[in-house]
Amino acid sequence: MGDFDVKIEGVEEFQEKLKTVEEKAPDRILDKLDEEGKKLRKQAMNNTKKGKTGNLRKGYKLLPVEKIKGGYQKGMTNTASHFHLVEKGHRKVSKSGKELGWTEGKFYLDRTVKEMEEPITEDLKDWLDELFQELK
Repeated sequence: MGDFDVKIEGVEEFQEKLKTVEEKAPDRILDKLDEEGKKLRKQAMNNTKKGKTGNLRKGYKLLPVEKIKGGYQKGMTNTASHFHLVEKGHRKVSKSGKELGWTEGKFYLDRTVKEMEEPITEDLKDWLDELFQELK
């Protein structure tokens, strides 16, 4: 399975604001990260082709928010057993074991993370600035 995280690498000012917000309203951080995670999951589902059963598209699941050194992270994974094959590609092999070629990966989640990283980062920075001013 593939796990991807959107991380905000910030300067000291950003971490200082996050620390202030964390002390005064920690639940709001969790709520905002859940909200942004849902946006990412929805976009990943929209970018993934349905296929025969739709299990690949339906398999995106959000992981709980985790506190890490210097901040928080919200992860997402796909529970479909064949996700890694479709995402990264795989060998084509005959029944006799002869390699017939390579199937290129579709990189659905990879592309979604790259496309959503900047908007999510901007949303979080703006939200943090507003909340910091409110709680100051």
